[in-house]
Amino acid sequence: MGKRLNWGVAGVGMIAHDFLTAMASLSPEQHKVTAVAGKDLDRVYRLATLHNISTAYEGYDAIAADSTIDIVFVSVLNLQHYDRGKKNCFSSKGCGRGFSLHTTLWTSTSLAAVLGDIYHINVQFGVEINDIERNLMKDLGGGVVLDLGIYMLQLLQFIYKEPPTDIMCTGHLSKTGVDESMSCALKYKDGRTATIAAHTRTSLANRAEINGTKGTIHLDYFWCPTVLHISAANSTEWTLPKGKYKFHFHNSAGLAYQIQECWDCINNGLLESPKMSLDESILLSKLCDTMRTQLGVLDS
Repeated sequence: MGKRLNWGVAGVGMIAHDFLTAMASLSPEQHKVTAVAGKDLDRVYRLATLHNISTAYEGYDAIAADSTIDIVFVSVLNLQHYDRGKKNCFSSKGCGRGFSLHTTLWTSTSLAAVLGDIYHINVQFGVEINDIERNLMKDLGGGVVLDLGIYMLQLLQFIYKEPPTDIMCTGHLSKTGVDESMSCALKYKDGRTATIAAHTRTSLANRAEINGTKGTIHLDYFWCPTVLHISAANSTEWTLPKGKYKFHFHNSAGLAYQIQECWDCINNGLLESPKMSLDESILLSKLCDTMRTQLGVLDS
């Protein structure tokens, strides 16, 4: 059966609610949230009450010191992940963060079996979010690359399994100096290429097109897909778990796959997921820095 994980949640934003709603679809014999922490104690209490969590902490030190907690989901802004996460890692807790395609559904090997040799990937991701103050602030991790682009890069990495040999990126900056649009061409070994585009001022197709020698696959909502279109007459669809409460973000029920992956890894003595290694996470961060440098957000 394996050991039940006692979870803590650091941060009380919308993704924290979605995470807790998704977890409720899993076995309580494997997962239990015992504490939630945040800077605003009133918001912490509201989230804890809604999701029947017994302990509410003001600030993040207490959740790191709580010896009953095995693993912490870090749901704060991206630039705060290291600061909040290191407290838990240094106290021997696992650190979880929602950041994965639903790789439990398909693997790059099964994609290759359908498509043959994959030579080009095209991805678009556009959402009108430039009116949100946080997205315009560089010191809070605002910008299209960190908010949207990283999901496209993860898809490329999931399929190609290696870093690009060259990146050419262009786009526009806002008056506050963050990237509000970008378009990039990426070159890989063995004749493979990719193009990605993202925008915070307008909606785009929000679709991935994966082209191989045997055909093409389309993924709508590629960062959280439930339907894989192999052709007009051939699609594969998965049903996500139902949540007790309404989710804030599209297909957040799929967070249950990530939560279960944490349980599987920990109960098998793994320090990282073979589906998303630490090295891959570091590579994605480096690629984001390269793109932001080319766009002029970071100094070269």
